[in-house]
Amino acid sequence: MKARYLISALLALAGGTLSADPKPALVVQVVQTDDSDAYVAAITKINAIIKARTGIEKLRQVWTGDIAGENSHGIFVVSEFPSAAAIYTTTDKLKDDPEMKALLAQLKGTRHLGPSFVYKAVRYEGHYDGGAVFNTGIKCTDEAAYAKQLDDLKAILVANGFKEAKVNLWRVVSGRTEATHLVVIALPTLARVGELWDSLNDKDLLADWYVGAAKVRTALNNGSYSEITK
Repeated sequence: MKARYLISALLALAGGTLSADPKPALVVQVVQTDDSDAYVAAITKINAIIKARTGIEKLRQVWTGDIAGENSHGIFVVSEFPSAAAIYTTTDKLKDDPEMKALLAQLKGTRHLGPSFVYKAVRYEGHYDGGAVFNTGIKCTDEAAYAKQLDDLKAILVANGFKEAKVNLWRVVSGRTEATHLVVIALPTLARVGELWDSLNDKDLLADWYVGAAKVRTALNNGSYSEITK
């Protein structure tokens, strides 16, 4: 009898853990289009349908690569969900919607879908609507230790005039290639990203921080991006 109660308690504990409030999930879809303005206009219409059907405000956000290596001038649709499960529950609500189907049919001739990726938040502060980000793809060997390193990074940024910087760490869940995580520093404008670059490089603010971070991560790529959704 005691054993049965113990098993029941363990199952209840496991169920509670599995059903605990999850962290946000991010879907990034690479898009190729010859008319980014028309594509953004279509996404605006799609967002209006999504809001009417689900109540979600501006789910699809269109971003473009600024100075981002091979991603420069690229187009990316970024969608943030409260959980990974919500990606599919939201999709199910929209898959048979006639207006959505009609809009997607119109897009077939104007865009080609490339790779897509799913990320889960590890350290989350969000981003700025219509803002900019400085992203770094990394290989991380100790996620918990690196998350603490990012706490230190945030403190350095705040102490040096970047109180508005939002520091995020996303784990690659699906679509992974080389990078295991994505570090996203969000700022209101690309101009502030440039000012951040000046401060980090001219003042060498992160000399000591890089030494500690190097023990648990390897930076693979980086770049700046801005949101162009209307």
